[in-house]
Parts: sequence; C-alpha cells; structure tokens
Amino acid sequence: MTKTNEALFPSQITDFAERITYALKQIEKDYKPLSLIDRYTRGLHTAPYVPRKANPEFKELVKRSIHNLIPLLVDAPTNALSVEGYRRPDVTGNPGEWRHWQRNRMDQRQALVHRAAIETGQSYASVTPSLLDPKVPEIRAYHPMRLFAGYDDPVFDAFPMYALYIENNTYSEKEPTRARFWDDQMVYDLVLGGTEPEIANKRAHGLGVCPVVRFTPKMDLTGRVTGMVEGIIPYQNKLNQMFLSLLIAQHYTGFAIRTATGLSPVERVDEHGMPVLDQDGQPTFVPPVLDPSTMLVSPSPETRFGQLPAAPTGEFLDAIELTTRHMCAVTETPPHYLLSGKLANLSADALAAAESAFQRKIDEIRNSFGESWELVLRLCALVSGDQTGYEVEDAQVQWADKGNRSLAQAVDAGLKLTQMAVPVDIVLTKIPGFSQQDVDLVRDRLGEDLLTPQGQAAIGKQDLSSAEQPPDEAKAAALATPGGKPKGSKRPGSGKTTTGPGRTARSRGRVRADEPAA
Repeated sequence: MTKTNEALFPSQITDFAERITYALKQIEKDYKPLSLIDRYTRGLHTAPYVPRKANPEFKELVKRSIHNLIPLLVDAPTNALSVEGYRRPDVTGNPGEWRHWQRNRMDQRQALVHRAAIETGQSYASVTPSLLDPKVPEIRAYHPMRLFAGYDDPVFDAFPMYALYIENNTYSEKEPTRARFWDDQMVYDLVLGGTEPEIANKRAHGLGVCPVVRFTPKMDLTGRVTGMVEGIIPYQNKLNQMFLSLLIAQHYTGFAIRTATGLSPVERVDEHGMPVLDQDGQPTFVPPVLDPSTMLVSPSPETRFGQLPAAPTGEFLDAIELTTRHMCAVTETPPHYLLSGKLANLSADALAAAESAFQRKIDEIRNSFGESWELVLRLCALVSGDQTGYEVEDAQVQWADKGNRSLAQAVDAGLKLTQMAVPVDIVLTKIPGFSQQDVDLVRDRLGEDLLTPQGQAAIGKQDLSSAEQPPDEAKAAALATPGGKPKGSKRPGSGKTTTGPGRTARSRGRVRADEPAA
C-alpha cells in the first residue's frame, strides 16, 4: 500500500530537500540505460561470443571485430542541423539576442546539444544571468545522464518546475561532487556527498520560470522520448559478430592449403655422417620449414602433392552489407552515406530520392529543436532586460541550408523568385552559403528601398532609359548637370580639343557609322 506522504509525480513535491532527493533517484534510475548508450557511441561494445577455451589468438580476433558504425549514423543528422540566425517580427535583421548567442559561442556548442539529444533522446540547456554582469546571459548545455528536469506536464509545458544537475554520477562523503539546482526563483550551488545536500551558494535569477530548456528529437504523447542509439544496439551487436566470423574465415581458411603425402623425412647427421639419436636411441629428423618461399621436392614416386582451396568470404560480406542497410533503414539514413561504393554516378534526381526520407526526418527534428532554441533566445532577451523580446511568440530561428543543391540551381531559382516580386533579402536566405550576416551586409549596402521588387524594377528602368537615350539628349543632359562637360571640350591647360576638326569622337578605338574610314 502506498504511503500518503509519498509523492508519485514531480508536481506533488514542493519541499526543497525532497525535490533534490527525488531528482537524484531519477538520475540514478536513468544512469544504466544512458550509460549503455554512451558506451556504444564511444565504441565500448559488448564483445561477441567467445568459446570458453578460446586461445589468445582467437581473443585477439574478437578485439579486432568491433566495427562501430553508430557515430557515423549519429553524425548524419547532426551535421545537417545548424542554427545561423534568429528573426523577430518587430526587428529587422538579427535582434540583440543573437549577440548573446555569439558571445556564448553557440555556433560551435549547439552541435553538442544536438548530438546528445539525437543519441539519447533528450538534452538540456540553461540560461542564467552571469555572475560578472547580471544583464549578460550565460548558456550552458547538459547531458541527460547528469541532469533531471521535473515537469508537471512533460508534453505541453515549455519549462520544468525544477531541475538538478550533478557533475559526477559517483560521489561519497570522501569524494563529494558539485551540483546545481534551479527552480522558478533561485539558483542553488550544492555539494553532494553527505547525508544532506550542502548549499554552497544561492542567488535569485529573477526570470519567473525555471531557466532550463529540453531538446527532444522525438517524443510521444505520454512524454516518452526516443533516441537513435538505443534502437540500433542489437544491429551493432550482429554486425560485430559478423565481422568476427569474417576475420575467423580470413585468418584460418582464407588461404589455399597445400598438402604433401609420402614425403621421406631428412635425418639429422653429425660431422662424421652418423645419425643423431635422441635419448631413447631413435634417430632424429630435421623439421621441414614451410613458408611461401619454400619448395618441397621428393625423390620418392609415392609422394603426392595436393591443395585445399580457400574458403569463400563473399557470403560474410553480403551479410555485413545487409545488416548495414538495415541500420540505415531503421535510422532513416541514406545508404550511400555508409556504402559509398554501391551507389555511384547517381543523378541529382536519384540522389534527392535517396535522401527524401532523411530530409523529412531532418525537418521533424528542426521543428522540435527550433522551438527549444527559440525558448533559449527568449530567455536571453529576458535576462538582458528586453521584456518585449521574451514575450514575442512568433519569432523563428533560421536553419542553415545543408541540402545537396548546387549553387547554380539555387541562384536560378532565386532569379525566378525575384521576377515573382519576392524581396532580394528573402531570396538570399535560400542561397546555400549565404549566412544571415551576409544577408545583413547586402541589406546595409543596397538599402531598404533597393531590396524591394519596386526598387529593383526602378533600377532596371533607369539603366534601360540611359541606354536608349539619344546622343544629343545625353550631351544636353551632361551640360545641364553641374560640372558636366560635352564631348569635344577643351582640356584644361591645353589648346587642343579632344576631337580633331572635321572628325567625330571615337569610342574606345571603334569607328562610328557616320565616320569615313581612314
């Protein structure tokens, strides 16, 4: 029977010490499965089956059979995710929150958050005021193996009620560890190891919410999250076992074995030609040296030479390829990412079709991670004192285009979009390689008026009118312009004109149509 004072959900716990105790139990509960995921990602796999009486040679083959593909599968979506800008409807260009993003070096550190979330199913980031300047936010990233966040509703709540982070999963009274606890009002720096957590420091963050944001690539309506690594561990174990079978076949039966029967052994003799006997009085024989450089010759007609063929390894290679394809199918990774030799000389359409499922997966992850990064940047605005930046809810992060489109294709599509009256700065965001800083630089140099389709049309009309203007009107326009001079005027300080008498002006050495040839 459940005790009445025993809390079943994080929302039922309000006491500070009880929240820490509950969070530590959850971290300890999740440590074993998350530790398994971490070990397989780093290549520390469970060894394939080894016979009880295996010799050292066989055990060495077992060590060499570990063929870790998990990091390659995790790198595929991680490398396709990169935030390169942030847009608010009330600000042109990147708002002030983007400066805090750059100050915290999140261009590089965002990959750490994405990778941990894809591997395990979730990761976390916190935003708190800096100890040096309370108006400057600090963004920190955390692995789920060392952090627990308690939600009232894990599916629909943007922020948790509280969160606990520990620096080390193993601690004791002799070897304590540091920890950090957040709630909607305070940040506590703790020391764990004794019977009760010791508060080393506490300060108010003044944000009104627990400043911890969760990143989940996939979550169901029960709040359960799913990572990539856990589902492919069985396939990785199969792959290691197949590589061991391949190594055994190559090592023991991968070469042709030559046989000889009826060979007469060579007796050992001393310097006098007498046979050398062993301790039992039996003659001793010279052991044959068998290596690729040895040729065996026998004078006996009874000797027979033969050869045992090498065992084929093609079936092992086919099984390894099939398992690799299964791993790609389970993780929605294009097979040519791992099996590059099997898909060669693909057309652009065939390559896009091969990556269609992968791109849909990336779009789903971007939708989830984008909401989390927007919460992080909104907290940055709140820390810096921008209440409007925190309250805006229709801001969007800008993801870098990591597709396989060529620059020529993107530029051609951009020209067509400008012809459809799409502003230039919006078109440039769709060009691969153009960062948000590049778009802002174009906007500053062209000006807001020239970025619109009307401004571009006005430039085109002006160039067209100047190209079609008659020479006399152009000369009159030059005279009407302050400081303008018609062609044929005298050069200052010289008594000569630019054109000789009876001749018209030449243009870059070309003869005009009304000029007689020399």
